[in-house]
Amino acid sequence: MNYQIIKEFPHPMMEKGKRPVISIYVDTNIKKPDRLENPIRFKNLVKEAQASLKDKEFKGFKDLFSLFKEMEEDALFWEGATESLAILGDEEECIVYKLPVNVKSLAIVSDSYYIKPMLRSFQSYGHYHVLGLNRDNFILFEADRDGIQGIPVDEKDSTMEGVLGTEKTAPHLSVASIGGEQSMYHGHGGAKDERKVDQEKFFRHVDAFILEQYSKTNKIPLILVGLDEHQGEFRKLTKNNYLINEGIKIDVDSLDKKSLYQKVQAVMKELFKKELKERTDIFAEAHAKDLGSDDLVQIGKAIADGRVATLYLEENTVHPGLFDPQLGSIVQGEIVDPRVGDVYDDMAEVVLSRGGEVLILDNEDMPTERDIAAVYRY
Repeated sequence: MNYQIIKEFPHPMMEKGKRPVISIYVDTNIKKPDRLENPIRFKNLVKEAQASLKDKEFKGFKDLFSLFKEMEEDALFWEGATESLAILGDEEECIVYKLPVNVKSLAIVSDSYYIKPMLRSFQSYGHYHVLGLNRDNFILFEADRDGIQGIPVDEKDSTMEGVLGTEKTAPHLSVASIGGEQSMYHGHGGAKDERKVDQEKFFRHVDAFILEQYSKTNKIPLILVGLDEHQGEFRKLTKNNYLINEGIKIDVDSLDKKSLYQKVQAVMKELFKKELKERTDIFAEAHAKDLGSDDLVQIGKAIADGRVATLYLEENTVHPGLFDPQLGSIVQGEIVDPRVGDVYDDMAEVVLSRGGEVLILDNEDMPTERDIAAVYRY
């Protein structure tokens, strides 16, 4: 058995229905020299998972535990770790997520994979485009939680020369007679005016090109990077609703890829914070109209009825037990039981499967004093 490092979420393995399954999360954001103990932490978590399995089940996981041993002893595997790792496996396969956020180290054996930490990771670091705009050219990037990559664009579309070519604005001249056969030529608008006309033509092309070729297809946020003057002119004419208000006012050519990514991530984090604030305000309004609740029993019944539009869960909380998606009932349990998972995690899976949204929040970001809340569709 081998493992795969995965970026896709959710992954088809999560839908197989194999039971039980193992979910291991390792907080690898440990400073040296303690960072060298990450394999030991993983080894101890594997032991916890083994202890949760019955003898008969343990035999079926023999290949997976052998793989875990190989991973434990693989120095390169741990050297390439990010903030944290999610390692999910069943009797047949194993997948690994390198997460850019801190998670609580834990091991859970249950009938379904524990996904709350990944929901937090994937909601915080989205997928977006970055447009670096100059007066007479642009560059385009695609960025996500793992980094930023340039998107090749032909010069005929990415440069003013390629777009306008022979259609560049020429000086407008008129002729006035001054007697005899002599004539005087008067120019209307100098080189500065011509450049302004050409720049507007080029910016309109850039806007239409990005919108048609990328934004409409991918439907992801677009971040504009460029000097203040270019930002202003482009925003006056853009028709791209995916362009976010928060731009990066700097010449994109002055940044290396690492610096650009850091600035872009800072913008996206602020945007996410603002969106979270809006979401918590929505709960307050819904709660006042009896369209929201922070009562666990009520929320369970609403999930079973398919009424939950948004489920809010506090990060790093585990409530051992079973959730019945048909009745909405909850049975408390012990996490060491391989048939018992996290009630809140099970609720999240049901809400997602029925078209709802799940937000994993810090304690201070929760819209209520409790660690669970929901906004209803009706």
